[in-house]
Amino acid sequence: MAPAFFAFAATGAQAAPVDVYRGTLGRAEVVMELGQPKAGGEREGRYFYVRNGVDIPLKGTLGALAEALPVNDEWRRAQTDMPLFADAKQRSMQWRLRLQGEALVGEWVDGFQGKKLPLSLKHIAKYDPEKIAPHGVEAVTNAIVQGYGSSVSQGVALSAQSTPYDYLKMAEQKLEQGKEVVINPSLAWRPVQDPRTKFWYPRLTRHPDAKILSQTNAVLEQRHWGMNLEALGCVGSIYLSSGPEAGSLGNYNNEEIKVSYLSTALMSVVESGSNGCGGAHPNNHFDPFVLDLLRGGYMDFTRLFTGAKYGEYRLEFSPQMSGFIQKNLASQPEPHDDRECNDFLPEYMALMLNKPDKMSFVISGIGHAMGACLGSGVDISFKKLKPYLKPDAERYFQP
Repeated sequence: MAPAFFAFAATGAQAAPVDVYRGTLGRAEVVMELGQPKAGGEREGRYFYVRNGVDIPLKGTLGALAEALPVNDEWRRAQTDMPLFADAKQRSMQWRLRLQGEALVGEWVDGFQGKKLPLSLKHIAKYDPEKIAPHGVEAVTNAIVQGYGSSVSQGVALSAQSTPYDYLKMAEQKLEQGKEVVINPSLAWRPVQDPRTKFWYPRLTRHPDAKILSQTNAVLEQRHWGMNLEALGCVGSIYLSSGPEAGSLGNYNNEEIKVSYLSTALMSVVESGSNGCGGAHPNNHFDPFVLDLLRGGYMDFTRLFTGAKYGEYRLEFSPQMSGFIQKNLASQPEPHDDRECNDFLPEYMALMLNKPDKMSFVISGIGHAMGACLGSGVDISFKKLKPYLKPDAERYFQP
């Protein structure tokens, strides 16, 4: 299973809530999360260096809190109790802490080289990691496909209040800025990159409405942060797994993020790639989403198309529009392999836009065995869609 808090918490052994501390280990900035003491005073926790954002598990009493070692040698791989906190000669790295009011002070001791560094940590938050962890179908899917990943459910927004530990992992990082892509003097975007995870993600830089600009970037930031957490979770899995992907970015560094369309009314973005961290198969995906730049947030397509509604699993169109889409799909010239994918479009349909004036109805979210069909579908011009639009919808469809 993908770790919720980390491996210990996934078993339900970790007591909630947990305390979050921030401070220094030597000269390096660190953030630590520490659970409540169990019988014998033993605690479980994790920490990361702000500069790299990779979780390192902790376990032990407050005065002898052992730091996990990478599962990267034959002796450690042969053990069944992972993560391990000492080597074959019982050498370890320890945090030797004591309470000083609400703060923790002490020293970090390297049992391999005999090095010692001062520790000083200030208590900054308390929260329950179980409330934000993936559960149910999401947790099972992550375990099968992703292997190891984020401790935060996809439906949870990162914030200083609800997810203080992971929020600091993301919010404190300075992003590299790509070249601005200017559509017109009042509309533009640019790619940004977290240097720790090495893939680019868009941010809106110009829009006539400052409020919409801010709302749109909040959505893009949360999606970017979520993917960053997954990538860093795979790097941190080297303390939990001996698999070949453990310690890597899970191929997120090769993720392709494309802005396929941008107007003052709509922004269409596609996330695609093949990532994973030791699951049964890679997460081959083609995930488009469309943002409403007139009202803010994600586009509600029922406001655009006559007779459209959201069913239990997907957007459903009127019989007339469904027939229209199928007619266009069947009449387009395409390779034979694409024709074999056509039957899957109604069940796995996602909407996106392509410049200058086309809406695309494409396959997204299909199972691993049919991954070759991802992204296939049909492009239909705004002009041809006009008979199926609601009266107020045409303002969205301006090239």
